[in-house]
Amino acid sequence: MNMTKENQLLLIVNISLLLITIILTLIYLLSIILVRRFHTATNILTGSFCLSGMICCLFWVVFDVLSGYYLIILNKSIISCILTPYSSLIVNCSVVYSLAMITIDRFFIVIYPAKRLFKKRSWSFISLGIQWILAIILPLPHLILSWEVNINNL
Repeated sequence: MNMTKENQLLLIVNISLLLITIILTLIYLLSIILVRRFHTATNILTGSFCLSGMICCLFWVVFDVLSGYYLIILNKSIISCILTPYSSLIVNCSVVYSLAMITIDRFFIVIYPAKRLFKKRSWSFISLGIQWILAIILPLPHLILSWEVNINNL
């Protein structure tokens, strides 16, 4: 695929910014993981946001490289035509859901300051599980619809 110089420059800038975001997020996430005093319920949710952001950026780096330079790989396979939109929904939704979980956690801590459940790490891990389950399950109708459309077009 022939790209104009402007499009190629925008693609390189986009990939560069995503890679910088991955590196900075990794540094922040490693500080949460490695420093013992950062192992709090709030920081666990922050670490989840960092992990979601890293996965999202990594997906978009791979997608940008494939769509910019190796488009034939994306267009050739029916599996990639089905899984690419579903995967993009998962990674984008996981970032949004992680922010929503942080907001819900803060809301519960403010509304119920005497409840110890919302200050425990186990609550943070339950919130993490809910976040990832929602991120995987809610885009499933899109996956099923993509599957039906691609199979019917064969």
